[in-house]
Amino acid sequence: MTKIQLRDAHPHASFQNICRMSFTLLFVGMLSMASSCSDDDDEDGGNVPMLTCTIKSYNTIESYNEFGAAMLDFTAEDMAKAGFTLGDVITITIGKKKIDMPYYDGFYGRNGEYLCVAYPTYPTICFTANNVGLPEELTGLEGTRITIKLKEKGGKIDVQEALSMTYSNERTKYPSDEAFANAREVTVGNIAPGLLYRTSSPFSDEICRAYYVSDYIEGQGVRTVLNLADTKEKMQSYDMPPYSRTLWENDDVILCPLKADPTADAFNDSLIVALQKLISHPTPYLVHCVEGKDRTGYVCALLEGLCGATYEEMVYDYLKTYENYYFLDLEKDRKVCDALVSLRLNMCLTYYADVEDEAELPNVDYGKAFASFLLNHGMTQEQIDRLVDTLTGKAGS
Repeated sequence: MTKIQLRDAHPHASFQNICRMSFTLLFVGMLSMASSCSDDDDEDGGNVPMLTCTIKSYNTIESYNEFGAAMLDFTAEDMAKAGFTLGDVITITIGKKKIDMPYYDGFYGRNGEYLCVAYPTYPTICFTANNVGLPEELTGLEGTRITIKLKEKGGKIDVQEALSMTYSNERTKYPSDEAFANAREVTVGNIAPGLLYRTSSPFSDEICRAYYVSDYIEGQGVRTVLNLADTKEKMQSYDMPPYSRTLWENDDVILCPLKADPTADAFNDSLIVALQKLISHPTPYLVHCVEGKDRTGYVCALLEGLCGATYEEMVYDYLKTYENYYFLDLEKDRKVCDALVSLRLNMCLTYYADVEDEAELPNVDYGKAFASFLLNHGMTQEQIDRLVDTLTGKAGS
């Protein structure tokens, strides 16, 4: 009786219930699909490594270091715990801006490429545009929250494995004081013996080599230093070795702090002013930055090429630093050597020689090409001739 009455009162009730149930199931299904599917979810059902952090204060002074990298408030250990590994490709989101970049433990990209880096001597993770620093729209964002999310697991592992190298700050692990200090005489091309040297820093003991460098350059009788790393304020903060302090206090140090981008106007404007000062100072000269690798390598390559060095000579001198620091075998480790030269040295040489294809580099007349570069960027022919004559021993010191 009751069933009959209900059926008479609501002739379509069963059909409506079925519709409601079907709609509910369809709606739930759509929600489920929406929550589990997105453009950047991986095949593990959305279980993608992710971290949220902020741009932090670097050494309690700045959120951006001196090279224009944004320092973040977590470490390599935090990245590992979240599921990231070196060689991954990640996406960093700042506001509405998303930037894809590799995650390395070094600056293994070409100029201007975005990198997230767990650099061994940095207190935290950073991200930057390699060698040039972040663009203006990504600066001044202290305290801004950002998100890091995995885009491609191991997407750049080949580069990481080829270029990931660490060195020790323990002298006992190196065969000589000179190798530990990355110290050597530069005599490639027509550069005369006893006139030009390159090392790591003789002033800052950040990597525990300053005292070894200072002893070395004192033994070589270095009289003028081209310092590519330090400002006056930094120099005043250092507890310098005795000979290094003597050079500094006697005004025998030319300060030319640079970022490691030899294609930048700021780099070359500052360098040319420094070279114009250098030729009025006595030899022997020393060129250094912190480690004596890239900034020192670029400036030494410019001086070497200017004095008639071949491409092969400049490559050898550049890679000698990696032999000193990392025991790189220049014959056996060709893959690593080729990657280092292509990513770093060739970038410098193609710019100074004004060639587009690095395959052209072995055939360049560097004496002419580099003199033309310096002439077009502010040095006079007389200054260039004097610099060459000084380094080749034709001019009195």
